[in-house]
Amino acid sequence: MMDRPYIEILLRNIIYELYKEGYINKKFSVIDIGSWIGDNGLVWAQNLTGDGKVFCIEPSRNNLAYSKKCAQINNINNIVWHERVCSENVGEKLKIDSKTENSSDNHKYKFENSKNSLSSTTLDEIISEKKNIKIGLIHIDVEGFELKVMKGAKKIIECDKPVLTFEQHISKEDTNHVFKYLKNFGYRIFMINEVIPGNELDCRNFLALHSSKELPNFSNFEENNLKNLNIYQATIGPGLIEF
Repeated sequence: MMDRPYIEILLRNIIYELYKEGYINKKFSVIDIGSWIGDNGLVWAQNLTGDGKVFCIEPSRNNLAYSKKCAQINNINNIVWHERVCSENVGEKLKIDSKTENSSDNHKYKFENSKNSLSSTTLDEIISEKKNIKIGLIHIDVEGFELKVMKGAKKIIECDKPVLTFEQHISKEDTNHVFKYLKNFGYRIFMINEVIPGNELDCRNFLALHSSKELPNFSNFEENNLKNLNIYQATIGPGLIEF
């Protein structure tokens, strides 16, 4: 947790600006799936007003326990915790990769019906259980399951048109499938132009903004300003590069 202010600096600054400019409504709730130790959810919860909540969804009980303790110490009370895995459908059998299940890393999954398998739910299912909830932001970090999670959030995406941010390993994963799915709902896709320390070299964060809204002012993230934020650019160009 102590190292997190120096990792994903540009992503965090962009989300902060989206709230500051009112592009994301502070009264709307946030979904943080693959919430890990709460390094994002705990911060974003403090952006919210009214009945806005952060839904932190994470399969690791240890990670959730750590997150809850941090929330308690910081007197953050608007987080809803879910020890679940999400996919495209309810009831899919998923098994955590044995190499990561005892670590504090984000988990990887494979389809397997065994006694140790976890039964999936969907984001639509989780949110449908709540009343009068609108989603302003979805953060997805699920190690290759991004498209399945998005397909399981179809109702939320259609109804609320939230900002989405998600990871892709651009050398190993077919990003076109994810981009095509979101573009079918009217989204514009941007790569966040920063190297993520501690991650695999091909790991990039992406931002999806719905075309029904005018783009916010991203002048703070022009190429000349990035070095002032201690950001290591992934490629030459501004902070956001559209695909």
